Formats: sequence, C-alpha cells, structure tokens
Amino acid sequence: MNWRRALQRSLEDPATALETSLALARGRYYLIKFRLLGRRVRAGRFFRVRGPLDIRGPGTVIFGDHCSVVSSRLSPTTPYTHKADAVIRFGNRVALSGTRLGCERSIEVGDDAGLADARIMDTDFHSIEISDEPRENTRGRCKPIVIGPKVWVGAGAMILKGVTIGESAVVSAGAVVASAVPPRSVVLGNPARVIWRIGDVHYPLGAAAAKTDGAQPPASCP
Repeated sequence: MNWRRALQRSLEDPATALETSLALARGRYYLIKFRLLGRRVRAGRFFRVRGPLDIRGPGTVIFGDHCSVVSSRLSPTTPYTHKADAVIRFGNRVALSGTRLGCERSIEVGDDAGLADARIMDTDFHSIEISDEPRENTRGRCKPIVIGPKVWVGAGAMILKGVTIGESAVVSAGAVVASAVPPRSVVLGNPARVIWRIGDVHYPLGAAAAKTDGAQPPASCP
C-alpha cells in the first residue's frame, strides 16, 4: 500500500477517510467477536465492514485481502456453514452486499467479484424424494459452487448447487441459476439463460429474443 498516497487522499477527503477507518475497525471487531464465539473465520489485510455481518456454523469462512461487506439490518450478509468440513472462500477484493450463503461442502468466489443481496446455496437442504419422514427431517443433495473472478451477481438472484460461473460473467437481478454460466456472458430469467455475450455486437438469440422480450436487440451490448 502507498501510505503517502493514502495520506494525501485522507487530507483531500477526510469524510471518506473517516468512513474507511470505521469500516476497518468494524472488520477487526467482527473478527475478534467471531473468534471469541469459536467460529472459524479468517480474513486478509484491510477487511472492511459496514453494517451487520453474521457468520454461523461449524465450517470455515475465509476472506482474502481488501474484501468489503456492506449490509443493512433488513439485508445482512450471512455466510452460514452447515458441516464442520464446509468451506466458504472469498478471493481478494470481493465485495458483498447483503449476500446470504448456505454451505455444506464448498463455495468458492474468485478475485474482484461483486455479490449483491443474492442467495447462494450448495445444497437442496431437503430431499425432493417422497418418504415417510417430514420434509424438514430429510437431507438434500450437495454439490460445490464456483464463482469465477470479476463475476457480478445481481440483487435477488439465486445460485444453486453445482453451478460454475465463468470469469467476468453477469447474473442479472432475480435470475435463478441452476447450470453452468459461460465466461463473459450475461444470464437472465428463471431458469437463467444466456441473453448475450459481453463484447458481442448483437444478442446471440437475435430476433427470437426480441420477440420473447418484447424489445429490440440493442446495437451494442454494455
């Protein structure tokens, strides 16, 4: 870190510097709190928290360097593990905003990813098979989730078990992702489907997509 540049920025914008300092202090507070509670939580350098962070379960939660959490009381960030060998691992510079995670095996998030108030679960929690047991007493299937670097997951999206999301992909708000997402693509809907490739000139679905959505394909994609 360039301390001279950081000092200069602090002098130029003291309000932002104070906010960042408070977020760093809050990040340290949460790490100490969770360790005292016996939670298996680790974080790299410059871990920042604004708002509620709730980590529960017997597994391990790991934050890389320069990770940030921004939450509210109505939308807290909740990385929960449900088995002792479960691992939730965030890479460097990952930003979470009210993200809720449920993990029995493994959830991996790559560097520079941004996760809004989405739901990410590597298990069904309850079996879909018919049995004599109440549904709450059954166990679902579990498969690891991998979210690649620079992925953006929008608000209200759901990432289900076994999903791999490729680098720089975008999961639109409200999408339900149950299968692999190619790199540099945008997915939308329930179930989520690719609506365009980032950098392409036209929607790959062409006129069919326009008729389905009731809109014309744009001349270029964002």
